[in-house]
Amino acid sequence: MLVMNAVEVRYLDVILVLRGVSLEVPTGKIVALLGVNGAGKSTALKAISGLLETEEGKVTDGSIYFDGTRIDRMSPEDIVKLGIVQVIEGRKVMGHLTVEQNLRGGAFLRHGDLRRDLDMVYSYFPRLKERRNFTAGYLSGGEQQMLVIGRAMMAHPKLMLLDEPSMGLAPLLTREIFDMIKRFNTEEKTSILVVEQNARAALSIAEHGYIMENGTIVLDAPAAKLADNPDVKEFYLGLSTVGEKRSYREIKHYRRRKRWLS
Repeated sequence: MLVMNAVEVRYLDVILVLRGVSLEVPTGKIVALLGVNGAGKSTALKAISGLLETEEGKVTDGSIYFDGTRIDRMSPEDIVKLGIVQVIEGRKVMGHLTVEQNLRGGAFLRHGDLRRDLDMVYSYFPRLKERRNFTAGYLSGGEQQMLVIGRAMMAHPKLMLLDEPSMGLAPLLTREIFDMIKRFNTEEKTSILVVEQNARAALSIAEHGYIMENGTIVLDAPAAKLADNPDVKEFYLGLSTVGEKRSYREIKHYRRRKRWLS
């Protein structure tokens, strides 16, 4: 469904952020894009959704195709009409509106049964139904994350781009949200590209994964194989090669090596 071919991205025509990134998202599958903060993951999503132009960035080399249509030269509004919806990092709710008004905003391009769509979202996130008349700006962080994902669901996307859905959330709430993402993928057959620092959560629902370092894809494999890779365990899952648990800070500074780059 989605193919990125050797994509290069620059900001202000000077700052090179993505360096020949290639990846694929098959129809109806979940793909994880992993990496530390600053690796270029969010830039990759914005290259797909067209939001780079709002930050003075652009694709300067390579190409991006969606369902056979080249999209890297298209505007964000035309891209979303094709069925690509991005859930931006940071829980960008319309804080002065109610929960249900936010959800209705996600369906602005649709002409179907709005009530049925709302019921569909509420079936995934019952907490949103309980708070449907609450002002969105006063929701908890976890509820706001449910809301922005639910708003994207309202568009019935062919491809959903999720940027750090677990950021700032407690482990139990992270698990709940990732379970709902997987259920949505299974039931609605929506393709999903999820960007995450929480490799364990992302690989638990994905079928394939890519690891990005310094704007370059350095490793990709089926999710189960990545989760069992000793390098991935050590640098992204917090486990040493002998199974000893380590803090992320220890891993980050531990000999500063990546065997897949050697």
